[in-house]
Amino acid sequence: MRLYAILIRILIALAALTIVLCVVGCDRTEYQHANPPEKVAIAATVLPDAALTDVAMAKGYYLQEGLAATPQTHQIGKQALQAVLDRQADFATVAETPVMLSMMKGDRIAIIATIDTSYKNMAIVARKDRGVLGFADLKGKRLATTFGTIGEFFMDTILIANGISKKDIHVVGMPPDGLQKALENGDVDAITVWNPMLIRIQKKLGDRVATFYGGDLYTQFYVVVAREEYILRNPTTVFKLLKALVKAEEFVSRNPEEAQKIVAEASRTDIPLVEATWAVNNFRLALDQSLILALEDESRWAIKSGLTKATKVPNYLDFIYFDGLKSVKPEAVRILR
Repeated sequence: MRLYAILIRILIALAALTIVLCVVGCDRTEYQHANPPEKVAIAATVLPDAALTDVAMAKGYYLQEGLAATPQTHQIGKQALQAVLDRQADFATVAETPVMLSMMKGDRIAIIATIDTSYKNMAIVARKDRGVLGFADLKGKRLATTFGTIGEFFMDTILIANGISKKDIHVVGMPPDGLQKALENGDVDAITVWNPMLIRIQKKLGDRVATFYGGDLYTQFYVVVAREEYILRNPTTVFKLLKALVKAEEFVSRNPEEAQKIVAEASRTDIPLVEATWAVNNFRLALDQSLILALEDESRWAIKSGLTKATKVPNYLDFIYFDGLKSVKPEAVRILR
């Protein structure tokens, strides 16, 4: 009986060792097969602004956090946002202006985090041969912009700051992919444009154009958004997404050159152009008070410009999802409540 008991103990020990070796030695494929990752669709723009999402995808950070992420590429953030509203995507990367207009319209979406801020990502570019050498020279000229985007808000802000009324110029609405050609062909005298197209135009036209930046008048916020009801039903999914983006942020900080190559490929942009825009972007996850102030300023602009039927500025604290970023990077949440 004593020998039998010893044999039983040996068999139990061998079984336990086998389990441990299996857990340690099982390859990742078998583990993932047993625990399939959650499918999510991320609508992102083909712009360097979405660098963190590009890096998270390329480096496999989404998958590491249990997400099988499918990218959807869009030319501008307004289109990416619409994909979320149409339930064609779960998350979107987009600048703050289309988000503000959507919220003013009553769409129940929420900002999860800012992934990029920039103070010099936009400008008005004008042809010198049309007599535009300074702001005052824009009077009476044809200025093209993309309505309902950060371009329109930037245009209005910079014109007002320089004492120019919209009545003094001829504003032309145009999709972003037509702006450069319209300026080159002389169909318009000036355009409101953002990077990397801004740098592309500057390189091609050189001293034939004058560039007017906004200085400290405007800061662009690039954010990740989702439908409110989706967030409430899937808080763990949001947590996983943010954990992947935190890894991407750390990678971008440590490996800027490799990150630039990833972004260039994802955005279908030449590496020199991505390198040129890198210095004017701050790729970090945050929820700052300045985002709230910007949304409020833009809301007042939208009301005054007749771009919305709303008459009051919303309480944007109701449109921010705090719990996600607070759980993965609490020091990045700096909004007064």
